Amino acid sequence: MIINYNNKTLSVFSDTHGKHRKLPLIEVDIVIHLGDACNYGNDSQLRDFLEWFGNYPAKHKIFVAGNHELQWELEPLRFLEMFPKNIIFLENRVLILDGITFVSVPARMGLHQYPKLKLPEKTDFLLTHAPPKGILDNDSGCPILKRFVQKLKPEYHLFGHIHETEGQSIKEDQTKFINTSFLNH
Repeated sequence: MIINYNNKTLSVFSDTHGKHRKLPLIEVDIVIHLGDACNYGNDSQLRDFLEWFGNYPAKHKIFVAGNHELQWELEPLRFLEMFPKNIIFLENRVLILDGITFVSVPARMGLHQYPKLKLPEKTDFLLTHAPPKGILDNDSGCPILKRFVQKLKPEYHLFGHIHETEGQSIKEDQTKFINTSFLNH
């Protein structure tokens, strides 16, 4: 999915599950993967993805873990050591790139607690793996994440996880929600 924002081009996708090489390589300013690059903690799939993603034609590369990146849950230091230096692993923090503010919280299957972040005055993009309750979620979204989105008021909330609503978007209040899943392509 391509998004043009503040004179920057972003390519955003998730849920590639080892099929990342089927994606077209489009030169962009920022590329974002919102989790599930591999299946069930498959190290060879994740290493192949990271090599491919590290060479993606983008100035900035952001990665958010999904529920299939079991390496992050089980062996976080080893997981982070796998990352090339040109990929930003983003979780539970605020990042500003080229004047665009990104916030990511660890919503893989849902948030377990309300994030304790110093929130920016303006958030351009909220990045999570899973959706909030009631938004393109097939009745499995996170109510805590929904409250967080309502407080944060981002321009965009980008997520994946729910393959059945891939590519769909909806606007609620001031936030545009987009499911960036790729698996069903």
